[in-house]
This record gives sequence, structure tokens and C-alpha cells, in this order.
Amino acid sequence: MKGTTNGAAAFGGTLLRWLSESRSGKASALRDGIRGHATAWGLELSQYADWNWMRKATALGFIDVDLRADRWSAAPPVLTRLPHGDGLALLTGARTARISARVEAAATEWMELITVPHRPEPGEAPLPDTLLLQYEDPRTLPDTAEFLGARYVPCAALGLMEMLPRAVPGPESAPPGGSGAATLEKYDPRLQRFVPVARDDEDGLYRWRGADYARLTRVRRNGVFHTVDRETGVYLELARHRTGVMRWRPEAGAGRAGIGRLFVDRYAPLPALHERAAVLCSGFPPVVGKHAQTRAYDNVPRALAEALAASLLQNLETMARPVTAVGGRTE
Repeated sequence: MKGTTNGAAAFGGTLLRWLSESRSGKASALRDGIRGHATAWGLELSQYADWNWMRKATALGFIDVDLRADRWSAAPPVLTRLPHGDGLALLTGARTARISARVEAAATEWMELITVPHRPEPGEAPLPDTLLLQYEDPRTLPDTAEFLGARYVPCAALGLMEMLPRAVPGPESAPPGGSGAATLEKYDPRLQRFVPVARDDEDGLYRWRGADYARLTRVRRNGVFHTVDRETGVYLELARHRTGVMRWRPEAGAGRAGIGRLFVDRYAPLPALHERAAVLCSGFPPVVGKHAQTRAYDNVPRALAEALAASLLQNLETMARPVTAVGGRTE
């Protein structure tokens, strides 16, 4: 077994074990659990570290979260090939004691397992290790999955490509009223954030506090308010203002022109299903770019990048392929 496990990685693995054995619960309780777990481990988390852990764990396929219903559930264990992954498969989903024991036994006896610990930024809650399996013949993977207690999916990332919903306003909804008017904010694409406003008499993306203090996000079109999640609402506004935030750059290696890195401006995070499709291309969370302006997703096929962009009403910008200099160094 390659790789090492440090305290940070053990934090994520222990938390995932608890979630896997518990199976489901309230999302609000999970937030408290993340912070309580961090306190027990002597970790000091930043303000939104609990939200970010839940979001990334969802994208990585460990858990599913429904914030509207205030529920989380452990995702079923899955073994899936990485697209153009050069003989690599990803084991994701629930990681119970039984599954972990089988993985350890197989890695000791016959399975080539690569364990990659998460390296968190300061204040970030560590994620579980990424588990990658090396294989020579893909026909052996269904049997491997069965032994581990997982379901085999040929390529989850490309499978999700067929399920991506087109960004549209949701069902008609009531406008802000009562106490909500006092907390009304409107998304400003130029400033890339919500700003307080006094009225809701223009089309756009709004949010306010409801009667139970929950934050409601609604998009106004032709004078009518519609339900929408925040991420989709932002992309609807970007499309209305013809603003592009997605770019793709092919890799430099021979035979790798159809695979590359997807860049998304950080102020426009991908909706949950879109982000899971991008993350499962590599098995790693996105890399935050210089000055924290972009999220970068590795090993993304061009076809998937184009599908992600089209479903979010974006025109994907294709960047120039890196130049490989003498000696194999990429310029």
C-alpha cells in the first residue's frame, strides 16, 4: 500500500467511518458534528469549514446532502474507472469498518492500492484519503468491486454527463414580504456577490431571510419569482449578462489532447451534480488557483467540460495547449 496517513487524514477517515456506520441524519447535526470532531482532534476550523467539508465530501461521492430537507445520507460504495485514467479506478462512497477491512486485506495480498492523503489548507477540515486502485484489465474490476462490497460503475464521471440538468428557473414562488423585505439582497454580477437592496422591482437573483430565518434564494423573471438553488441562480444571472466563467485547457502529453483541466471562476461554484461529475474525473477536490480566483478540476475530458458548460448556459472557452519543452518540461 503506497502513501502515508497523518493526523489530518485520520480525521477525515474517522469522520467518514462514523457517517458510513450511521447511514443518515440531519445536515444541521452533521455541521455540529464536524466542528465537534475537529475540537476533539485539536483542530481550529475557519468560519465556513463545516459547509465546505460537506460540499467537498458530496462532490467526492462520500455522502449525499439535501439542505432543503436538512438531511444527509452515506452514498453507496462504488468502484469506478477514471476517464482516460491510465489504469486507475476510484473507490468512493461509504467506508464502513467491513469495507475498510476488505480493502486492507486485498491491498496486503493482491490489490495495488494507492492511498493519497488530503492536504488541507489552514482552517480547513481534512477530507478522507483518496483510494485509487491500479488495474491492467478492466474486466477484473466487477469482481474486485464485489469482493470489496462495492458496486462497479464503468465511469461515473461520464455517466453523470448524461444526467446534467439544464439551468432553468424553478416553480413559481411568492415574492419577499414581511420580515424578508428587511433582509433583501440582490446578486450583482459585476461585484460577484449579493448586496442589500430596498426593492425587488427588477429582474435578477434575490435572497432574503424567511420566517424561520432560513435563507431563501429566488430568481425574478418578467416580474415573476421562481425557486432556484444559489448556484443555478448565479449561472442564470451570468447567462443573462453574457458573462463567461468556465475555461478548459488540454493537457500537453502525447495522446492527451482530449483530456485537460477545467477552470471555473471561484465566485460561480458549480451546482452539486455538476461538481461531482468534474471531481470524479480525478478523485480529488478542485485545486484553488493563485490568489483564490479559480477552482481547477483535473483529468476532465473535453466532451464533459462542454456538457457542463452547455447545461449551465455557458460558452466554454478553450485555452491554448501548454507547450512541452525539451526534457518534457511543460511551459
